[in-house]
Amino acid sequence: MKNGRAWALLLMVGLGIAAAALIASPAGAWLLHPATPVAREVRTLFYKAVAVTAFFFILAEGLLLIAVLRFRAKPGVPAATWHENFKLEIVWTAIPAIAMVILSGPAFTTMKYMETTPKSELQIEVVGHQWFWEYRYPKYGVIFANEALVVPFGKIISANVTSIDVVHSWFVPDFGIKMDANPGRINHVWFQVDHPGTYKGQCAELCGVLHGQMFITVNVVTPEEFERWIEQKKKGA
Repeated sequence: MKNGRAWALLLMVGLGIAAAALIASPAGAWLLHPATPVAREVRTLFYKAVAVTAFFFILAEGLLLIAVLRFRAKPGVPAATWHENFKLEIVWTAIPAIAMVILSGPAFTTMKYMETTPKSELQIEVVGHQWFWEYRYPKYGVIFANEALVVPFGKIISANVTSIDVVHSWFVPDFGIKMDANPGRINHVWFQVDHPGTYKGQCAELCGVLHGQMFITVNVVTPEEFERWIEQKKKGA
């Protein structure tokens, strides 16, 4: 019995450490602070997937512990042995498969939501370079590089993402966005930030020796502040 409690305690500690590491990592930031509708949709899907997989994980580990404790070798008692059970194998294969089919519904719905760009109020272009980001505002004729992207909050922003040299990846965790920037190809993404603030990200595709310094900063401001910033950029250009 003591062995069983030790195994259960070890399992709970391991799950706790894994969950804490996920939430504390930059990739897990959107779990606690989703800043866009896309991030909230992704978080909801994540929780659904965790709930389904956690159920089967706990069930499987529980059965494993029962088997280890109940059927293990003991003084004077040999370990239990058995081989094959066709019906049981069908059941424990079919049930998770059905669960994955059911989960695929919300997954495809979320993917369609992410990939369907609503009518945008501001279009930008994101261009990856070795090793910095270039941003373009076609409507305003503003182009700059290696500084913070500025967008208004509450507005639907559509972004065309590409690269000038190698494959990069525009990753802003709080936005729920990780879009590859491929040379010779334009990928599309959209976001609508709920509140003003500064949001951080980084290139998430190994793109060369300075990949680790290819940071992303997005300053989200009020529409009025955005218009003033655009006018200053146009004068500077």
